[in-house]
Amino acid sequence: MVAFQIVTVGPRADELSNELNARGEYARSLFVHGIGVSAAEGLAEWHHQRIRRELKIPEDRGLRYSFGYSACPDLADQAKLFALLKPEQAIGVTLTSAYQLVPEASTSAIVVHHPAATYYLVKV
Repeated sequence: MVAFQIVTVGPRADELSNELNARGEYARSLFVHGIGVSAAEGLAEWHHQRIRRELKIPEDRGLRYSFGYSACPDLADQAKLFALLKPEQAIGVTLTSAYQLVPEASTSAIVVHHPAATYYLVKV
């Protein structure tokens, strides 16, 4: 089984962080940025748990593979996910020419629920 997801907390976290940075309030800007990206990760995990419940699979089964990390290193592959999910219209998330998500407090993933799913395959 596989699911696909793109989540965002919206543009306000980026806007507020940029406003604070422009005023020289660097620590507050970093705090707002950190809260925004942490909230996006939390939202992604909440959706992952919801998928598990709907599929009636155990809570500890399944992994989220996000683009730019070792399991999905090519950020350009996000364009395929965008073609499938169309998040520009649905939730206002776009891609930069370097395949970065905008707003920054967003995340995308392929969610795999196979019992043998793993992040790294290391044989000893």
